Amino acid sequence: MKPQILNVVVDTPVSQFFDYYPPKDLDHKPEIGQRVLVPFGRREVVGFIHAISHETTLPKKKIKLCKSIIDQSPLVDKNTSDLISWCKNYYHYPIGKAYAAAIPKYLRSGKTPELESMLFKKSSGKKKLTNHQKKAFDKCVKLLKNPVPILLNGVTGSGKTELYLQLMEGALKRGQQVLFLVPEIGLTPQLSEAITSRFGGSVGIIHSSTTEKSRAKVWLAAKENEVSIILGTRSSIFVPFRSLGLIVVDEEHDESYKQQSGLLYSARDLAVIRAKQVGCGLILGSATPSYESLLNSERGKYSEVQLNKKVFSAKPPEKKLINLNINPSNKGLSSPLISAISNSLERNEQSLLFINRRGYSPVTMCEVCGKIDECPRCESNLVSYKGSEKLKCHHCSYRKTAEKNCSACMGKKITIGHGTEKIEEELEQRFPEELIIRIDRDSTRSNKKREEVFEHAKSGAAKILVGTQMLTKGHDFPNLSLVAFINVDQGLFGSGYRSGERFAQQYYQASGRCGRRDKKSLVLLQTHNPNNEALKSLLNKSYREFYEENKGDRKRLGWPPYTYSVLVRAESPNENRVFDFLDAVAAFIKNSEGLSSLRVLGPIPSPIGKIRGRKRGQLMLTSKSRKKLHITGGRLLSFVDEKKLGTKLKWSIDVDPTDHS
Repeated sequence: MKPQILNVVVDTPVSQFFDYYPPKDLDHKPEIGQRVLVPFGRREVVGFIHAISHETTLPKKKIKLCKSIIDQSPLVDKNTSDLISWCKNYYHYPIGKAYAAAIPKYLRSGKTPELESMLFKKSSGKKKLTNHQKKAFDKCVKLLKNPVPILLNGVTGSGKTELYLQLMEGALKRGQQVLFLVPEIGLTPQLSEAITSRFGGSVGIIHSSTTEKSRAKVWLAAKENEVSIILGTRSSIFVPFRSLGLIVVDEEHDESYKQQSGLLYSARDLAVIRAKQVGCGLILGSATPSYESLLNSERGKYSEVQLNKKVFSAKPPEKKLINLNINPSNKGLSSPLISAISNSLERNEQSLLFINRRGYSPVTMCEVCGKIDECPRCESNLVSYKGSEKLKCHHCSYRKTAEKNCSACMGKKITIGHGTEKIEEELEQRFPEELIIRIDRDSTRSNKKREEVFEHAKSGAAKILVGTQMLTKGHDFPNLSLVAFINVDQGLFGSGYRSGERFAQQYYQASGRCGRRDKKSLVLLQTHNPNNEALKSLLNKSYREFYEENKGDRKRLGWPPYTYSVLVRAESPNENRVFDFLDAVAAFIKNSEGLSSLRVLGPIPSPIGKIRGRKRGQLMLTSKSRKKLHITGGRLLSFVDEKKLGTKLKWSIDVDPTDHS
């Protein structure tokens, strides 16, 4: 009988397995999914048994022995292994790197933590559903009996969270586990509180701020059925479960579900694959569903359940445009907006000011010679941070001390434009007696600080909130009566075919935060373009109506969701090398049999043409056939490997890209 061959994957950028013999004198048989310690070059590394066979293409003399098998039983179960393999094929990514993206670093290092049980015990504090909620709940329960993705399309304030909790309770009572995905780390504290108060200490949490050891504990606890609920951000989609019964993807439209480095996966899309793989229920919830999900609903791939009524029957907010051509802003704030904030304060109510730009000012310029402070490593301006007196790059994290005078002519420097920090400063000067809270990535980096600022916001202690899109996602501010958009034009007229969709989602999400408790509420939008038709649609129509108006343009112009797309990126310190590579790729695709119908856009420089000193370019491929794009991806990997084109630069394939920068 031929000896066993272990097909092992290790964390390398090579798309292949490595063959090893099992260790001698092994006291238990090797199994797929176990960790192994193997010799790899001059090192010993931890790998995973991905397959076991009796065949190999290597000469017997070249096959080495495994040093040891770390686990008594598989660490990676079949479902997780299959999901990783699916990612490798769909996203055209090396299998070893896909394992590294899916499995916590603590476990990949060969260590194993002790487990803690966090099992569901008893539910308490269930709220009574409104008639509208009850109908939606009953429909969801019925649909979950024959699992198909459910798009829970509910306006802000309609009570989607309570529906999630009651649907989760049903799964838990059946002895099943639940995966609850959120797009932002900022949403985990309030949801964790809601879940633990309802179900006891049965929730394991995974996000970027949890330690590697804690992440590994939760990961293994789910696999051993010692935890009932996992609440986490996108990487939680890879957690193995013994008996997964329900996946909830909250704010399913959010672009944060798409990983932007390494394995470029979409956690929302993987949730669809995983639910189908294990036969469990899937709820995709949003007040502003992605165009992809709405189209899947129209085509019958998803079942749509609507929640069109708010739990608290408040009147819709009054919506007004502030024409900045007539009412110019002073440091970002127009006089009508200042007046509206003052009126809100007089009523002891909250105001939320939305501006999707961090820092103090996006541009620092010499008023004499016009020299702008730019990042020396990126083609981008340095953002001014007044609190730390630093200039920072949002792309490569370069920073330097801000200087008052120009290095070229010693002229005085001035700031142009507004970020959250600048708006916060101006509000503090105008309303010195009020507690003003800024909520953005900079002000919420630590768990402690994040919980503190959101507690001030939700308790009503802070009467004025300033923030980025972090403020628009899933938060309930009972005392909020005014929402203002500082710079509508920046969002509405952004580059890229998704800019209108993204701004509409931010607008409906943010405006839906106010007026939830029978309060008279107001939404203000500062703009230089008050007669813009898209802006009028936002004010006067629902999100669904806005989608219906705009989807025709997407279809006519051949953009997703009516086509599928792949973005090929390349970067190198040498610009010629970047575009020689992309030109070769474009020529290969255009001359390949069966691929002539693909639309090839580019090569062109990336919107941010240089990051960290490396020039960047891209090539976009679109097609109505997803299969044809995947054939292209496979051929492209072989072509680049055969011609050794990728050895002197960094390149990637981004399937279903959401960020084109």
